[in-house]
Amino acid sequence: MRRKSIWAAASLAAITGALAAVVNLGPAAAKDDQDAEARPTPGAFLEAAPEADWRPLDPENTIYMDLPAGLVVIELRPDFAPNHVARVKELTREGFYDGLTFHRVIEGFMAQGGDPKGDGSGGSEKPDIEAEFTRDSGAVADFVQIGRDRIAPRVGYVDGMPAAAQPEGLRSFLTTRDVDLWPVHCPGVMSMARATDPNSANSQFFLMIGDSRLNLDRRYTGWGWIVDGFEATRRIVRGEPPSRPTPIIRMRVAADVPSGDRENIRVLKTDSDTFREYLMLSGDLNENGYVKDICEIRVPVKVDGKIER
Repeated sequence: MRRKSIWAAASLAAITGALAAVVNLGPAAAKDDQDAEARPTPGAFLEAAPEADWRPLDPENTIYMDLPAGLVVIELRPDFAPNHVARVKELTREGFYDGLTFHRVIEGFMAQGGDPKGDGSGGSEKPDIEAEFTRDSGAVADFVQIGRDRIAPRVGYVDGMPAAAQPEGLRSFLTTRDVDLWPVHCPGVMSMARATDPNSANSQFFLMIGDSRLNLDRRYTGWGWIVDGFEATRRIVRGEPPSRPTPIIRMRVAADVPSGDRENIRVLKTDSDTFREYLMLSGDLNENGYVKDICEIRVPVKVDGKIER
């Protein structure tokens, strides 16, 4: 078997070299073809990734949202929006969201829910929350820049949640010395609804169905991202209002669920070399640090040991 493999590799090299010569590509092009042939597929690369590059979810900062089409697992980001995360957990633990519907759902945009009146005019009896649209990039220790894109000079992730930031070089020129970092409103990102007043968020939230970075970034507070179960959101009935509004069957904080009943999910660490190499293999990041489209990237996760991406 070993001799056959060596012969096959040698034959492939000879054939590649011959083809390159016929079309005048030269030996360099032939070598490029061989290198491309040797590169693993993104899927094979992830399968070989070490277990240390996959992290578990923190049960205290994980929400289970049961929809008619299935379970949606949401990771909360208190490092982005501590007050909004605290409110969502508080209302979830009170059972506030159980049975409420998505009352405004726009295809390619977002699905909004969390209103006890079901028409967009209601909220909880708790006080409104002040805006948490941005954070100082220096205050979010886990932000890892992967490159730049057509919208922001710095884009990257905070443990799986997509984010963008101003150039760090601005810090010395700004009177506040703060460099803004914000969640980007890509599909799967969870954000808080509000009225005209920036500080009027209360209980209503929306989950992103499409890419609305230009319209929503730095104007609404992102507080989490869907780790698993995004496909269940595709079955939320569309409309303003929908003809048959989709209910939230129940929402739970994972820490309140018996450990044996929790979802077995691990997320590829977005600060790892494995993640960066995966992005390059998949064509989402080039060698010059340009990100093709951060909203089209799905951070790989393992569910019961099986990789989903």
